[in-house]
Amino acid sequence: MIIVNLYKIGWQRKITRKELAEALKISPTTITKLTKGEHVDVKLSTLEKICDFFNCSIHDILVEIKDE
Repeated sequence: MIIVNLYKIGWQRKITRKELAEALKISPTTITKLTKGEHVDVKLSTLEKICDFFNCSIHDILVEIKDE
């Protein structure tokens, strides 16, 4: 399973979930789920916005979790 995990990158940049949601015009609920690494369906355009905002690669926010 692949998840989007914003916790590490958001923590490193010291930005709040509220600030990120406002900057990206994304629902705060979606940002919270992504920050916690919860599985949500995310549009590619949303991932692109996140990468542009943090000036990072998609590899920096996507994490593969091995199924048990």
